Amino acid sequence: MRRLVFASPLPRGEGGGQRPAGEGRSDDQAPACLNAPHPPTPSPRGRRGVAAFLFAAFAVFAPPSSAYAQTQTESTTSRRAVDVERIVSPSGIEAWLVSDSTVPMVVMRAYWRGGSAIEPANLIGVTGIMADMLTEGAGAMNANAFKERLQDLNMSLGFGAGWDGMGMSLTTLSENRDAAFEMARVALNEPRFDAEPLARIKRQMIVGLRTRETNPSYLANLALDQALYPSHPYARRTSRESIDAINRAALVERRAALFNRATLQITIVGDISAADAGRAVDTIFGALPAGVRPPEPTDVTPAAPTPLIVRQLPQPQSLVLFVGPGIQDEDPDWIPLAVANYILGGGGFSSRLMDQVREQRGLVYGIGTGPSVRDHSALIRGSAQTENGDVREAIEVTRAEMARLHRDGATQAEVNDAITYLTGSFALDLDSNVKIAGVVHGYQAAGRDIEYVNRRNDLIRAVTLDDVNRVIRRLFNPDGFTFVVVGQPEGLE
Repeated sequence: MRRLVFASPLPRGEGGGQRPAGEGRSDDQAPACLNAPHPPTPSPRGRRGVAAFLFAAFAVFAPPSSAYAQTQTESTTSRRAVDVERIVSPSGIEAWLVSDSTVPMVVMRAYWRGGSAIEPANLIGVTGIMADMLTEGAGAMNANAFKERLQDLNMSLGFGAGWDGMGMSLTTLSENRDAAFEMARVALNEPRFDAEPLARIKRQMIVGLRTRETNPSYLANLALDQALYPSHPYARRTSRESIDAINRAALVERRAALFNRATLQITIVGDISAADAGRAVDTIFGALPAGVRPPEPTDVTPAAPTPLIVRQLPQPQSLVLFVGPGIQDEDPDWIPLAVANYILGGGGFSSRLMDQVREQRGLVYGIGTGPSVRDHSALIRGSAQTENGDVREAIEVTRAEMARLHRDGATQAEVNDAITYLTGSFALDLDSNVKIAGVVHGYQAAGRDIEYVNRRNDLIRAVTLDDVNRVIRRLFNPDGFTFVVVGQPEGLE
């Protein structure tokens, strides 16, 4: 099976995308992008289509800073074609570059295949901890000195682990870029993995083990993964035993297993020339070994749907998740799916579910749907939150509206409106260097060609009513969806 973030014109991260791996520090939250009123945009994953896990941009891994705030400055790149250039560093490492001196800053994204889904079964959580530890001291700097140096340089640097990959995010002002690149180099190549920050992170994770049992999102996602992938790594979660087993040697081994040139993909955006970008690439990544692609778990088809799963949790509201089989982003129906999803539940107040379940009946605070793609499985995910007394009716109306769309299809007016929004709003995804880096890097990681970002809107405009209704018939049958409710819903067994 070919594969990372999408084979579609849109990145994974906006309409769904991978959610962060089983744990990190917050354990297993639902994708932040699930309710976003956007279509899927590419995020990085295996060769099929990796985000966000880049989740659309790796910015989620980077702490905010003054340099980060400057990303709100509009870039002229958002008002013209994005000029993406393929460069090769002096040592032979390829990268994609968008050189734009409008704003005096540089943004870099990097991605490696291999994440939490392939970590040892007795060390669940080690990949996320290793990623966190890369900025907890490196070279001659301990954790405090490293963070103080980041602040002095007014830069952000972060690493993150997903189910299927590892990401790096760097943002710096142009005047500090050489020093910022050196900070990235030392973090990646000379992490200290000191005992004190490791103990601190493990303590935080153990606290998270207790609090996750009252986290509706964690409980709902766990129930879904265990129902859909009962024997696959995607259903695994950290435990007290796995956290206790993680030591410095495990971090060293995990870093060596994942960081190499074999699957490395790099995007650079901002105030830097091709020659300087090539030298920056070698500065940061040049010492990495050639390596080989890490092993991958098997592809998995979700188990047969369970009409309803209820997890009791004392609270006045219930969280509802509903999930059905999806498609990978290299599927020919991926772009039509973006349009179909906008109509059903991805278009905010323009979607059918928001209209029928919230606006017409006031049953939920909000409801949305979106594709959710991991390297080895693909889903259509939806979520809603409502008062316990309204859960039953909210689910019934949701199923009924999905059934009506599946039976009757969309209208030409709905398709036209969706295409207008999806193409017109794309400029907002390119109005800063950070956003451009997220989108372009997502396409790169997804295996798109270098001009894809400039063809994306034309591909969406080419979608027809027949295309959309074909996808609706294929993917939106409510009988194929598993519904999970966490709370104290009334009238449900």
